[in-house]
Amino acid sequence: MTGRYIPLVVAAASILLFAIPASVAGSDRPGIFEAVEAAYQAGQIDRNQMLVEEMNIFFTPPPLATSTKADQSEVLKSGTGLIQDVLDHYDEFSPEQQLALAQYLSRPGTQAAYDSPAGFFKIHYDTTGPEAVPAQDDDLDGIPDYVERTAQYADSSWLSYVVHLGYYPPPSDHGGGGDDRYDIYLLAISGYGATLPESAGDSTWSDYSSFMLIHRNFYGFLPNYDPAGDSIGAQKVTCAHELFHAVELAYDRYESLWWMEACATRMEDIVFPEVDDNYNYLPYFFYEPETNLQSTEGYHMYGAFVWPLFLDLKFGSPVIRGIWEYCRFRQDLEAIDSGLAVYGATTVGVFPEFAYWNYFTGYRAVPGEYFPDASMYPAADVDLTFTTLVQDSVTPVNKPEGLACNYIEFAVDTSARGILSLHLKGAEFVSWAMTGIIRDGGDGTLITKNSFLGNPIDIYLPFIEDYTRVTAVPTVVSPNVSGGDYVLSCTLYGYGDCNQDRKVNVGDATYIIGYIFRGGPVPIPVLPSGDANCDGKINVADAVYIVTYIFRGGPKPCAARN
Repeated sequence: MTGRYIPLVVAAASILLFAIPASVAGSDRPGIFEAVEAAYQAGQIDRNQMLVEEMNIFFTPPPLATSTKADQSEVLKSGTGLIQDVLDHYDEFSPEQQLALAQYLSRPGTQAAYDSPAGFFKIHYDTTGPEAVPAQDDDLDGIPDYVERTAQYADSSWLSYVVHLGYYPPPSDHGGGGDDRYDIYLLAISGYGATLPESAGDSTWSDYSSFMLIHRNFYGFLPNYDPAGDSIGAQKVTCAHELFHAVELAYDRYESLWWMEACATRMEDIVFPEVDDNYNYLPYFFYEPETNLQSTEGYHMYGAFVWPLFLDLKFGSPVIRGIWEYCRFRQDLEAIDSGLAVYGATTVGVFPEFAYWNYFTGYRAVPGEYFPDASMYPAADVDLTFTTLVQDSVTPVNKPEGLACNYIEFAVDTSARGILSLHLKGAEFVSWAMTGIIRDGGDGTLITKNSFLGNPIDIYLPFIEDYTRVTAVPTVVSPNVSGGDYVLSCTLYGYGDCNQDRKVNVGDATYIIGYIFRGGPVPIPVLPSGDANCDGKINVADAVYIVTYIFRGGPKPCAARN
């Protein structure tokens, strides 16, 4: 599936202005946004036509026969990216296309307005016609309850961002909606909401004023966990999501879309933790761990909210605001690195740990560790699984892109004992890291984290017979890689073979004596190779143990571990 704006809810089919390619037609016909992008990919329309058609769909959704469902054939999580794409390329459209787009890029007219209780917002809405909000008014004050809830949820979001967390407020629109309050328009759109940049602010960086669009009823949208119901939950998180886009525009109108969407989706949980609507997008992240963190394809950028969540949990909540301070003058990864530098960290340095956290999701979640709600997340997809431990040359099915990884699982067969070597030889001109994870068969989990930058990478895991599973996590830490190829090998080294000639003989005893008394080289590949009696120490007793085994029929190295 291609395209940046993939639909969330498909409730009915619609007639397009062009033919749908045969490859996407039939009973599994995709939603209308997908069909537009398919037509573009098939060469039936050019990119400008695609954007115009998507704007038409977003702002004039085809009505359904029933009023009990959302009155659009499908919706987007956020139309902000689509609108910014149009604005960024506005000069490239024909005069006729610009005229068609202009109606969507200006403020809509509405029948009524309501000021939020805290005074931060003006909510614009209709009470009759195709844009009308639900008429329910339980308190009989003349203001529809839906409008009052929008104001309440927007005020809560403002207080969280500006007052409690210390973010910049959205720049003033200087009365663009009638006064200096921030303007929200409730409309029948094919999306949860959208934030439209309007005019440059007066700062030395690229800040912009804006206004928001929010769907007029949220009937029939995706389910969520809000006790008050799916529609109210969707209304809450859309206020939080789109207002954070407005906050982001106070820092940088031209910031990368993936980072904007990841942060806005993360902020939904901060303001309204009871909703968890963002869980709807996690499969598109955890089921494709090989996809670049910076991807804007489909829902991936919404599921990527776990990246700012990880940074929050690791460094504390001020870290994201600090990064946005740097976004005023730097772009996404450069700003993130600048923000992490305050904590002595870098993206390259912490991303392998993030990849490691992501493994412990779903049925692999460890109570009290990593993401607090990890058990409710989908389990990260495993690229390959092997039933035996020793493998000469493992290559990926899905090559990891930049800032992405694979998970390769191995079962520890009953005959395996000794020191396991994981050896990664990755593609040149790519920066790699790798983590080795070992797990036992009970409820307990023992994890060995070994992440090294460079190429090749070796990880050694002693006493492998104590465990039932091994997971290697080859990770590309270069940001811009389309697909990193690699070869992973798994080798077992026996105890007592400290010179690694694949035999336990007198040469190993001599090697240990040389190491202890003559300053000779350490046992290879790792120090435990010389621990022939497995007492956790390397000393003359190990040399004696080997001699006894060879010449007097003594027990095999580490026999007590059998």
